[in-house]
Amino acid sequence: MTRPIRRAATIPLFLSLLLLSCVIAFAPPGSLAQDTEPFLALGEKRELHSNVLGERREIIVGVPAGYEGGDETYPVVYLLDGPSHFHHTTGTVRFLARNGRMPEVIVVAIPNTDRTRDLSPPIQSDAAPARSRAGGADDFLEFISAELKPFIDGNYRTRPYSILIGHSLGGLLANHALVHRPDIFDAYISISPSLWWDEQRLVVQADSAFDHAGDLVGDFYMTMGNEGGAMLGGALKFAGILEAKAPEGFRWDFKLMEEESHGSVPHRSTYYGLEKIFDGWNLHDPVGLYVAGGLEAIDRHFARASARFGYERTPSVGILGPVGGRALEEGNAADAEEIFSRLIERDPNLAPAHNGLAEAHALMGHRDLAIEHYRHALRIDPRNNAAREKLAEYGVDLSDYPETVDVPVSVLESYVGTYVVPDDPDEVLRFFLDGEELAVELAGRTFELYPTSEKRFKVAAVPVYLTFRSDEAGNVTGIMIDQAGETTEATRVK
Repeated sequence: MTRPIRRAATIPLFLSLLLLSCVIAFAPPGSLAQDTEPFLALGEKRELHSNVLGERREIIVGVPAGYEGGDETYPVVYLLDGPSHFHHTTGTVRFLARNGRMPEVIVVAIPNTDRTRDLSPPIQSDAAPARSRAGGADDFLEFISAELKPFIDGNYRTRPYSILIGHSLGGLLANHALVHRPDIFDAYISISPSLWWDEQRLVVQADSAFDHAGDLVGDFYMTMGNEGGAMLGGALKFAGILEAKAPEGFRWDFKLMEEESHGSVPHRSTYYGLEKIFDGWNLHDPVGLYVAGGLEAIDRHFARASARFGYERTPSVGILGPVGGRALEEGNAADAEEIFSRLIERDPNLAPAHNGLAEAHALMGHRDLAIEHYRHALRIDPRNNAAREKLAEYGVDLSDYPETVDVPVSVLESYVGTYVVPDDPDEVLRFFLDGEELAVELAGRTFELYPTSEKRFKVAAVPVYLTFRSDEAGNVTGIMIDQAGETTEATRVK
């Protein structure tokens, strides 16, 4: 299925402050799952009537921070045994997303009504005892496909990419969905699946199904804790089938976690499974890839990621900055010019990018262009010592470029207070005076600021700019945060 391409959501301020510090100068480097846990409402409870199942079903929906204030669309994780795993799953996806390991997602947790009925395939073995409540897996998958997914798509901003996560009998259902209904989900995390069910009949069915898998694409991640017998045997056989018969475009992995019990294995499995599914979402060694294959290799990486996940994926400042620094280190002026020009096109006020582009022009013998960009960098950031030193070497008169901007203490005092990013209530910024200098505290860390004008300040450690806003009466009402060309507003609350 072809998925529409959308631009990925911007990185939250706190994460950018940590990530962008590495590119400041762009210089060369030196028990069974049950619904028994008490539920703390971190999501929204919804209900819908299922004609397929003949009952009302409750779901719990967790959306990303900032969802209400944006228009971004998100992949959806469908989580079986919902309340038992909702807390650690939502925490895991937010942690991974904030660290660039995956996109933000919507989590839809599905509580049980009749767990055995819904999560188990029909029993076909004559040797197996009759279980009157068993065998409703196909109906349950039809409920998800025909009723639940349309409900979520109609009420939330989703993209056509979905993941199913199941543990134990839920893992069995994930494997069953892959074998019998691969049209429903794009990826699966199957945690200690109960493949012993019905004398491992699903394993036999998988062996036949993968003979005709054709052009099946997707991701499948399966784990097993310290469980033996038919439980482990079924998983090993299933992995063997994938090893022998999975199509080239189908990515899968099996991990035996012998240090985990059946009850503890879901948390690590979810973390590693999501990392595996979204492997390639970001680029974690951009300099290494650049050295091996050049700038074209980096562009190919993000083109493949865009096609695979349905997002417009482009290299970030945190990727292009170090790569540009390496290009300068190697004397590759053409690549450096291309890289820093891209960054300036994204954000004309990114002073380190002007420094890098100026150095590239200097390597090519373009003296006037080098001076132009060093001047621009110094106008953006008066404390840009690298640009100041280079301009002095070129004999440029620096009298029009003061090193400091004096802001009256009374004006600084008017900025003191607490500001909150409405789209992300976790982003709370507290501004205070440190002597006669303004500083900001964010997530327990203090960052020094210095003015580039009376209302505009730069975070000393990283290329993030803060512009204070006032109403007609002169009262400070908020700030505009400018980071790598993306802007975010924060509102003063006290």
